[in-house]
Amino acid sequence: MKILFLARQLNIGGAERQLVTLANELADRGHDVVIVSYYPGGALSNKLDSQRVRLISLGKRSRWDLLHFYLALVRVVRQERPVVLHGWMHTQNVFATFAWMVNRNVKLFWSVRSARLFPLTFVATVEEWLRTRLSRFPDCIVVNSVAGLEYAASKGIPRAKMVYIPNGIDTTLFYPDATLGQRVRAEWSINDSEKVIGYVARFTPLKNHQLFLKAGAAIAAERPETRFVCCGHGDPSYLKELQELSRSLGIEGRVRWVQANPDVTAMYNAFDVFCSSSLTEGFPNVIGEAMACGRRCVVTDVGDCRSVVDDTGVVVPSNDVEALAAGLRRALDVGASLNLPARQRILDNFTVAHLADRTEQALLRWTTCKPVSV
Repeated sequence: MKILFLARQLNIGGAERQLVTLANELADRGHDVVIVSYYPGGALSNKLDSQRVRLISLGKRSRWDLLHFYLALVRVVRQERPVVLHGWMHTQNVFATFAWMVNRNVKLFWSVRSARLFPLTFVATVEEWLRTRLSRFPDCIVVNSVAGLEYAASKGIPRAKMVYIPNGIDTTLFYPDATLGQRVRAEWSINDSEKVIGYVARFTPLKNHQLFLKAGAAIAAERPETRFVCCGHGDPSYLKELQELSRSLGIEGRVRWVQANPDVTAMYNAFDVFCSSSLTEGFPNVIGEAMACGRRCVVTDVGDCRSVVDDTGVVVPSNDVEALAAGLRRALDVGASLNLPARQRILDNFTVAHLADRTEQALLRWTTCKPVSV
């Protein structure tokens, strides 16, 4: 069938990577897939299979360029005539609904890809309120985490319309490779006797890098051979605060700050331990990717982190420095061997094939249902 996804932009990010992965797989299975984006470009746009997936930009000129943007979206939907119009998170769900209102022969899907976001800005609060009131219109609401489903239900999103489809990790892209890891460690001037604890996340307070750095300082005081890597992108002023914190903790010389890039497989393989200290998550892509690379993961017990890691890693309470430091010690004490059970858990439960199979089942189920009553 023909599926039109509405996305903001294909920048580096977990949700964006999942969209590109799903679009490529659905197209490979014979579906006609189109991604319509608010803005052109994005670092992940070149990861699309351009022979099978079309990318159309609506040319949104600014945050408040709403009327021109909306009319362009309506025009594209009418021209493309998809079977399914699929919003991909946040305002994309809202605008997909507005476009559906003048194209009601199309099936409307939403995507909810986060659990609770806090603190909510004024715009985010209004957006959440609007989504709740519009949630009677979509035929299906795809949620990628149990935590996200429960939060959405608590805010009034109809539970009967929601279907849980966890993320799919591309295990052909994320895999154990000691040579790749050694190359990156050499670039960082880190030798084989040193241990590397890495964190890949946007530079935003929700990811709680402060906790990572404070636990890192406790580890560094005991184990001088330990190094830390923070990879991501985000608010430069927040990044500066984090760098200042590393100085005040006395670990400035042990922390490397790396700009996010589309290919992080080599970086995962350079880590001895992967850490996630986040305050909130839905389904955390980076944890699944690190597991697929055979890394030992130490994660905070938020969102679906515990169910993803299961017994292949260490789960600790959120925002607890001592607990996180203890978890990192446990992971470091295991040694440098590959965490093959972690990769096997991804292969058994969270592959791209699993993602596409479950998505096709939802598409088939809801596109054969009667249109939503209004």
